[in-house]
Amino acid sequence: MLYQAELPALGLFIIIQKMLYYKLKIIKAGQLLYKEGLVDARAGNISVRLDGRVLITRTGRHVGELSLEDIIELPLYGESVLEKRASSEWVVHREIYLQTSHRAVVHAHPPKVVILSMSLDRIEPIDSEGKSLLGSIKVLPDYPSGSLELARAVSEELKNSKLVVVRGHGVFSVGNDPLEGYSLISVLERSCHILLS
Repeated sequence: MLYQAELPALGLFIIIQKMLYYKLKIIKAGQLLYKEGLVDARAGNISVRLDGRVLITRTGRHVGELSLEDIIELPLYGESVLEKRASSEWVVHREIYLQTSHRAVVHAHPPKVVILSMSLDRIEPIDSEGKSLLGSIKVLPDYPSGSLELARAVSEELKNSKLVVVRGHGVFSVGNDPLEGYSLISVLERSCHILLS
């Protein structure tokens, strides 16, 4: 039986456990992205929304070798001095969370996706898995990285989709957790490999 005085401590314990759980999912997604060649050593970023807070990878960190300290907690609403340490795409992640109900964002630079984005306005998978899981993926113009223009365009497209590609830049994927976002990017890269073959 819990006593009234123990309830706040229990609530704090649950919050800390939940944050640790999602930090470990971010780390795992980063390892998988790097292992599959979907990001290079200094590219890509991952975040998770937890109520009014966001966990996001630090700027310039190797996503394949993330540690717990490489994941920063920021307020979704308001400002923080830690924003300068967060990914340079923080403004895009924040705008996605403000404009949609998605809980996780993964941004990667898969080479075959980037190649196709240079000449297509939509990526249309022809393989069965790509067609059924992804459908048609819009390619946005090459907005400046980390800009409010990019943030608005990406968040608008992700209101009705789980993936959007930015020409010559990479892909933003959303899901319930970072592993879902990673898996969609992995499927997209394979579909693009088939399209290029």
